[in-house]
Amino acid sequence: MHIGIITCEILRREIKEVVRKSGVEEVFFVLPETTNSVITVRHQTLIDRFSSEFAEDGLVVKEKTLEKIAREIHERDLNESVIINVLELQMHDYPDNLLVEIEDSIKRMGLVVDVIVLGYGLCGSSVGAMERVLNEAPVPVVMPRDEEGEILNNCIEIALGREKVQALLNEEVGTFFMTPVGAALIKEPQVILESSITIIAGRMNRHAAADTPHIIKILKNHYYRVVKIWYSKADMKEREYAQTVKNFARKFNLEIKLVKGSSKIMYETLNAVKVHNWLTD
Repeated sequence: MHIGIITCEILRREIKEVVRKSGVEEVFFVLPETTNSVITVRHQTLIDRFSSEFAEDGLVVKEKTLEKIAREIHERDLNESVIINVLELQMHDYPDNLLVEIEDSIKRMGLVVDVIVLGYGLCGSSVGAMERVLNEAPVPVVMPRDEEGEILNNCIEIALGREKVQALLNEEVGTFFMTPVGAALIKEPQVILESSITIIAGRMNRHAAADTPHIIKILKNHYYRVVKIWYSKADMKEREYAQTVKNFARKFNLEIKLVKGSSKIMYETLNAVKVHNWLTD
């Protein structure tokens, strides 16, 4: 079976676990089919950051255009692989554009794979719009959902689960969430806040991203704590992550709360394809 994964870079920890538990030994990363060197270099950097998560897993990792990946699968008569298309982190700033990119990626990848796992929540899109994209896909597409089958909103709900996020917000509505990958990619406190606020802006108005500076002025004093999400002991001990969280908390006068995240939801998303016999324990 050939599994396609279309994902935001921020979920690279979760995607690593999906790939590791799948038992597949060959992973392809999709390079853009373009002659524009700027785009190629930018995407190569994106892939290098993402693929670094697989460095110690002994996987065969290759980077090719989708056309060349399809050719290699055919020529080598490969029976199974994982093909990953990584999209840039802040595409959620413009939900309509993100949805178009996801739909286009599904159509192109659907010509090569048997099933697609979407490493995204709604990220500002409506449920109806996202379900339409899934229903019109050329192959089965699954994405993170809650226990009632509703699509999760964002990467934080994917990391913690909707119920846990809601419980934390009920405990303190002015809660900001930070993940190891998110902190590694965006270290400047103001930029971190802007990225978060534009998700809210996208939900309120698809063209509201231009009003982000004004929204920040209104909302930055409404956060009272930051939740530092960790997955492993290494995350707990990582000095750079700790410093980024401390700087952010100091900048906006926030308390820090530690909460353990998990890759369980992304793994369960893959299980939703009902390929249990293909997975290894």
